[in-house]
Amino acid sequence: ILSFMKKIFIVLISTFVFFSACKEHAEIPVAEVLNTAGIGAVGPYLTKDNKGNPVLCWTEQDSKDSLYRLRYAVYSEQQGKFGASVTVPASAGSSIPAESMGKIAFKADGTIMAVFSKRFPKEKNPYAGAIYYSMSTDNGKNWSKEAYLHSDTSHSYGRSFFDLATLKDGEVASIWLDGRFGKSIKGSALFFSKTEKGKGFGLDTCLDKGTCECCRTDILSDSAGRIHLAYRSIMFPSALSGKQVRDMAYKLSTDNGKTFSDAKTISKDNWEIEGCPHSGPSLAVLNNTVNAVWFTAGGNPGLYYTSSVIGGDFQTRNLITATGRHPQTLSLPGGKLAMVCEEPVDAPAEEPMKMDHSKHEGMSMGHMHMMPASTAKIVLSVLKDGNVEQTIEVTDGKQADHHAVLISSSKGILLAWIREENGRSKIYYSKLHL
Repeated sequence: ILSFMKKIFIVLISTFVFFSACKEHAEIPVAEVLNTAGIGAVGPYLTKDNKGNPVLCWTEQDSKDSLYRLRYAVYSEQQGKFGASVTVPASAGSSIPAESMGKIAFKADGTIMAVFSKRFPKEKNPYAGAIYYSMSTDNGKNWSKEAYLHSDTSHSYGRSFFDLATLKDGEVASIWLDGRFGKSIKGSALFFSKTEKGKGFGLDTCLDKGTCECCRTDILSDSAGRIHLAYRSIMFPSALSGKQVRDMAYKLSTDNGKTFSDAKTISKDNWEIEGCPHSGPSLAVLNNTVNAVWFTAGGNPGLYYTSSVIGGDFQTRNLITATGRHPQTLSLPGGKLAMVCEEPVDAPAEEPMKMDHSKHEGMSMGHMHMMPASTAKIVLSVLKDGNVEQTIEVTDGKQADHHAVLISSSKGILLAWIREENGRSKIYYSKLHL
């Protein structure tokens, strides 16, 4: 009996040690603050250069003139930190919407394309502004003067909420929301443009009219060269008696952006709202399947997931989290998906948004701003077949963390996010080894 009890005691001790080790492994990963010289930093965005190195760009406020400028730094896998930062001079005075941060992309030949937006402060329309780009062909040492991304250069309307992607042919493509049609349409319009060999962006093309004005757009180029687009559209399902809904739409190009498919609804959420949710979709491609994650309050509010065989119809949505906001996704090896978002800690889940009635793009609208909670934690979820397989708390929820982004890194994932500290915004980053 004593021998039997001794064995049980050893098993219990071993089990305790095992679970203690598991708990220790699940501890909050170490977060580093991005070393910046300015007053504050916002708008983190992760991409990769033409050599495959992770690159973080952000918009930083200068202490001398209080203007915001776009900056970027390359991540060193060996040192586990970012190198010296590079400033894009033409970006001085950049706008800083959380869902429309300045971004950079790299052509295959190493040309750097920096894209940023600026307001027209003297216009009657407070949202009037333009999107510009600047190029560097010598690794960021010298930059071209700013040039309009769009062909229409009127100062009366707003353009913003853009995204970038490097295409399989080595050029860079962009989509954005454009208010050039004014009151002749509901909402804004979705436009597309791509760079030409040895040059900047060419002539733009309108892909859709009647889009939500203030939600992040997403453009993705997969390994087969197909271009995937996602954005929030304004729809008028007959079943709702003419009431507008703002659900996610998807477009596909199989000819390098020459043509795009008709808009396809990602999920018929039927979210009746005459306002801007300020929360866009995120796409990731796994094999021959396109995966989408987005926020909606159509039905039970939360972040939802769905997928579609490329060219097919999207499956019924699946709720991932009822409290998560501002999702970003990434495909992982083994047919899995990573999703990062912020989870409010001290704000009620049923009150995640605030209405602000004002004019936008020439039409009277109610703008629904996604307000980050005073404290929120960054959470990374690993999805398999649309179901959460693993959840990792990246931050502890004691800070005001929001708008996280992610990208694949050697043997793991690199994340960055905004943290509000003492009235200023800083950017933190962390490396996860899955």
